[in-house]
Amino acid sequence: MEGLLTYLHTLAIGTLVGKVVCLSFVVAPVLAKTLEPESFSKVVRKLFPAYYLLGMGATGLGLISWGAIGLVRGVSPLYWTVGLVWGLLLAAEAYCRSPLTPQSNEMRDRLKEQERQGAVDAQLSAAWTRLHQRSLYLNALVLFGGLGLLLMSLHL
Repeated sequence: MEGLLTYLHTLAIGTLVGKVVCLSFVVAPVLAKTLEPESFSKVVRKLFPAYYLLGMGATGLGLISWGAIGLVRGVSPLYWTVGLVWGLLLAAEAYCRSPLTPQSNEMRDRLKEQERQGAVDAQLSAAWTRLHQRSLYLNALVLFGGLGLLLMSLHL
C-alpha cells in the first residue's frame, strides 16, 4: 500500500511539473511561431481551462496521496510543509482557472476592440499586462513548487 501511495504522490508531482514544462517550453512557443495571432489566441483560450483543470486534478491527487502517506508513515514538520505547498499550488491553479483566465480574456477582448477603433485605453492595457504577468508568476510558482515537492518527497 505504501508503494502505491508513493507512486501516486510522485505521479501527481510529475504531472504538475510536466504540464508546465510542456506548455511553457514546447506547446506555446511552437503555436506562437506557427499560428497567426488570432488563431493562436483562439487555441490558447481553449487550452488554458483544460491546462488549469489538469493542474487542479494533479494537486488534488497530490493532497489525497499526501494525506494517506501521513496516515501510513506518521507526520513530521516536513510532512506539514509538503501539505502546505500542495494547498498553495491547488489555490494557484484554481485561481488561474477562475477568475484570472476569464478576467484576462475579457480585458483582452476589450483591448482588441479598442485597437480596431484606433484608441487604446492605457490603463486597461496596463491592467491586462498585470494580469498576464500574474499568470506567468503563478505558473512559475507551480513549476518551482512542484520541483520543491519532488525534492521534499524524497525525505517524507
